Amino acid sequence: MALLYDFDMVPITPEGLPAPFDDIDGANTAPVKVAMFRDPDVVAALRSADPVVRTFFIESGFAMQVHDNGAPPGRFAMRDEDARVTVIEKLSANLATHNLDGANWGGFSFPDFMECLSAAAPIEDVLLAPTRFGSGNAGELAAAQLASRQRTQRRMIAVSGLVLGLILILYVASQVIL
Repeated sequence: MALLYDFDMVPITPEGLPAPFDDIDGANTAPVKVAMFRDPDVVAALRSADPVVRTFFIESGFAMQVHDNGAPPGRFAMRDEDARVTVIEKLSANLATHNLDGANWGGFSFPDFMECLSAAAPIEDVLLAPTRFGSGNAGELAAAQLASRQRTQRRMIAVSGLVLGLILILYVASQVIL
């Protein structure tokens, strides 16, 4: 089974990471937000990888914990775009400082991860689906998503009507002028 390399950006509290996320050093390497993979199998693969591989990811801003904010596969929350860029820059910089040649990646495929990274696209925060780890307001979130989709559909219909109207006006005007 192929691993799913999507990840979410999770804010760090002022005191540092909560107890279950204490595997990242907050002193020098943690960004304001930490990256967490959605797929538990990805985290398991990294945990079974050589220490140099784990260190590479941890120092790049990843925690070896699972988190799912509800974004569909291949998408990420629009609000996290800047934090993702920071993590990607750290990954790039750390490639030069970590000797990963011949390391055991524990089933993690760096080329597949890079492909997922480059293909990922932002999604509006209101379109994030409730997850099983939700805060209990799943009904409110689902209603907001439905309302957002309805507004988007209304805008699309209105714009389509406007464009069609302009085309008809231009056509009639061109017929009158000729």
